[in-house]
Amino acid sequence: MANNTVHPEIDMPHEEKHELEQIETKDNIDTRLLPILGCLYTIALVDRSNVAVARISGMDEDLDLAVGNRVSIVLMVFFIKYILFEIPSNAFNHKLDAANWLAFLAFAWGLVSLGIGFLNNWAGLAVLRALLGIFEAGFFPGCVYLVSSWYKRYEVQKRMAGFFLTASALSAFANILAYGLIQISKTHYYKGWRWIFIVDFPDSDKNTFLTAEERAFVKERLAEDRGPEEREKVTMEIIGQTAADWKPWAYSLMYMAGAVGVYAFLFFLPIILRGGLGYSLELSFVLSTPPALFAVVEAMSISWLADKTRLRGPFVIFQGLVGIIGLCMTGFLNSPTPRYVGTFFGVAGANGLVVTTLVWQANNIVGDARRAVSTGFLISMTGVGGIYSSMVFRQQDAPNYIPGLVAVMAINVAAVVVAALTMLMLRHNNRQADQGKYLCEGRVGFRYTL
Repeated sequence: MANNTVHPEIDMPHEEKHELEQIETKDNIDTRLLPILGCLYTIALVDRSNVAVARISGMDEDLDLAVGNRVSIVLMVFFIKYILFEIPSNAFNHKLDAANWLAFLAFAWGLVSLGIGFLNNWAGLAVLRALLGIFEAGFFPGCVYLVSSWYKRYEVQKRMAGFFLTASALSAFANILAYGLIQISKTHYYKGWRWIFIVDFPDSDKNTFLTAEERAFVKERLAEDRGPEEREKVTMEIIGQTAADWKPWAYSLMYMAGAVGVYAFLFFLPIILRGGLGYSLELSFVLSTPPALFAVVEAMSISWLADKTRLRGPFVIFQGLVGIIGLCMTGFLNSPTPRYVGTFFGVAGANGLVVTTLVWQANNIVGDARRAVSTGFLISMTGVGGIYSSMVFRQQDAPNYIPGLVAVMAINVAAVVVAALTMLMLRHNNRQADQGKYLCEGRVGFRYTL
């Protein structure tokens, strides 16, 4: 008797079968790469921002923190180390096995965060925050480098937004968890703010999960998108070439504007809600979460649209303007409700500006080593932005921090202007390339993403 069993994968045309295999490979990469990066980055965000919720929960009194410029110092030392160790750590990530290096960093900063829960003075907090900056410096640029290396240029933003914004949203729920942990102080020796740092954990992952055929497919589609690339060593010559290019610096300023906004709300939103808007301690914790959730929905929608239109610059400008509107509402309206609504726009604009700028940079920097160095430059601006936030949000301006909000608005305006100028310059370069007068990134057929 003849066997009439139908095997869909065998009977389908070769082109359809190949397309199905491509989709399955991309799904495999998505499910293996993005969740672990999102989880680890969530832990990193929680570790670096726990100071905000701990301060309104007793840390200021226990460590004599609210004296002079101690708060600014404790926040700033993290970012000084973050800047100094950004590029060296990314070079290690480029040279060594990424999974092992990122796992080591996560384990190390987990131990440091654990130690903060047992401190008795503000000087010790400053020292451990500096160590936290060293170990966290290489993680985020490593994530960005990995994501930009696995996907084509116009597939990146949705993925970048996925792991970055998921981490932002999950870390926002840490404020609600923190309120629960604070209640431990009613029945245990250690005060509640200490448990915010003690209850934390690092994680790791191995990403050797593709077949030889799937790895070949990934390399083929990336070469088709940006030209053939081989793994290169990060040398002083590469660093010098990247530093001499104006584009990484333009992207760095845009990125710094987003980072300033992210850290401003990350470090000071609970304090603004508690003191400036007059909400209770419980509501200050709970109300810190919805703006981050709104930011995920807004930025994911913008990221989908940006990938579909293959544009970046217009969306950088849009997110900068959204952030400016939110900061104006939070800083200068009188009623608590519209001021709180302003935090939704402020958080969304800042996070969206970070994601879109990261992808714009990754789209337009060609070469494996150059992209690693450029990513290090860019994310070093996180440290500069963190220092900027630490300095302009001064203790004497609490609880409304109007001068700090104005300073964040100013750098957002600068980012919008630089984004517009960058678009004009890149469009000019593309037109010259169309006329055969210029090679974009030295590659025939390559065009800059606007």
